[in-house]
Amino acid sequence: MHMITILAFALLFWHAEQPTRWLIVGEHDVFFTLLIVIIQPPLLWITSTLAATRSIRLLEENDSSRQRAQLMHHRVALVLRIAALCGLAAAIKLTNWPTWFAWGRVSPVLQIFGDLIILSPFVVNLIAIWCGAHRLEQAIHEDCLTKAPPTDGNRKTWNLRSYVGFNLRHQVFVVAVPLVLILLASNLTRGYARSLQLTFNRAWAPDAVLGLSAVVVFVFAPLLICRVWRTGRLEEGELRQRLDLLCDRIGLKCRDILIWYSDGMAINAAVMGVFAPLRYVLLSDALLDTMTPPQIEAVFGHEAGHVKKRHIQHFLVFAFVGWLLVAAIMELMARWWVASPQIGGDSVWVVRVVGVAATVAFWGLGFGWVSRRFEREADTYGAQCVTPDADGCHQPCSVHPENGPERKGTHRVCTTGAAIFASALDRVAVLNGIPHEERSWRHSSIGSRIRFLTSLSGDPTRAERFHRLVHRIRRGLVAAALIGSAGSVYYWSVVERPALLALQSMGG
Repeated sequence: MHMITILAFALLFWHAEQPTRWLIVGEHDVFFTLLIVIIQPPLLWITSTLAATRSIRLLEENDSSRQRAQLMHHRVALVLRIAALCGLAAAIKLTNWPTWFAWGRVSPVLQIFGDLIILSPFVVNLIAIWCGAHRLEQAIHEDCLTKAPPTDGNRKTWNLRSYVGFNLRHQVFVVAVPLVLILLASNLTRGYARSLQLTFNRAWAPDAVLGLSAVVVFVFAPLLICRVWRTGRLEEGELRQRLDLLCDRIGLKCRDILIWYSDGMAINAAVMGVFAPLRYVLLSDALLDTMTPPQIEAVFGHEAGHVKKRHIQHFLVFAFVGWLLVAAIMELMARWWVASPQIGGDSVWVVRVVGVAATVAFWGLGFGWVSRRFEREADTYGAQCVTPDADGCHQPCSVHPENGPERKGTHRVCTTGAAIFASALDRVAVLNGIPHEERSWRHSSIGSRIRFLTSLSGDPTRAERFHRLVHRIRRGLVAAALIGSAGSVYYWSVVERPALLALQSMGG
């Protein structure tokens, strides 16, 4: 869902850079423009309600039907979210909707308010989808609690208001708040581009200011997110003491460990922040209510693994490599076009469309593949965090062999630690109503993650091969970033003016 929201903002950025539209209604046709915008929420609500009704019937039949109901719900929800995004694209590119709120012509500062109104149909579409799916989500929640009741016996129900509010905060606002700030910076740097170029005497000054603004927002985003979500400090007690001891043992530094209040809706955990003074580890209230202390420790260890293995930093390197690659492709196309004897009127538009396509391909194929390997590495780290001493391991284990010294310092996975972490994963799947074999863009299925972790505990050579694979991914990303940076510096030192800027000035 977060990626769908990011793509919605990407449509606004794209429209600001390339405002060309393919109008299917007249430029001054208010009625049909409003019709295209207003008709979307009812259609999505009806579709979501019908799909939910069908899934509820399946949920009430038998165990196999329950799996089908959950799988159908996840896939229908994905299709409807994509439809909501396509609806926004239609409003922006096929109608005059964004022109009504082009308040940047009055002042660049005002454009952010116009952008929020332009985005509002997307948010309303999502609310319509959630309203249609609420009864099904409540039924799945109740069904999951019958299989794995909370350890404190407190069964929480979701009313429509809390359900929609939770989704808005955790699926939309968590991404939207930082992106709104970046969008504001984009509007200001675009509106005052000439002044920035004259002030710094550099054609690329607006882009540099925008990039710096994005970095500042990213660094301080954890402070914003902790306020968008309802969070509170994990109070002193046995669990807090266990987690603090784990942090000391593995050398994890963070600003605080927080409870993520979700009204019992989220069985999840998260880590936010690249730098320790602005880093938080969040454990949801439902996770704390439904898992045993060893399972909570294992989930905490998974989040700690993302920090200790520097996954966030490597994702930033991945993004940088992607930006360099797409920029190189667009520049090569522009150079070819500038050298051509005939330049079409849509040259810049074609180059940018190719850039968007290359970006989607790079992230769609590359990021998911890298992310799934990093998630599995964090799984192994979580299992290692709950690895007991030899006296506490009662299963055949390569870390605690019957005849030989303990081998905790290697990349081996303890069978008992893997079992604890696998039980936590299984509980997350059951309580969240996630089919065990349902995979996502960034995560392998719960079932495959459990099988993979179990296989590592029984095969130390496979664990070592996996470690080498992830290590090669890291080295490859860093090498690509260094080579790309060196190539960019060289290119900018020998070329007076980038071909893409030349193409724009030639009327492409």
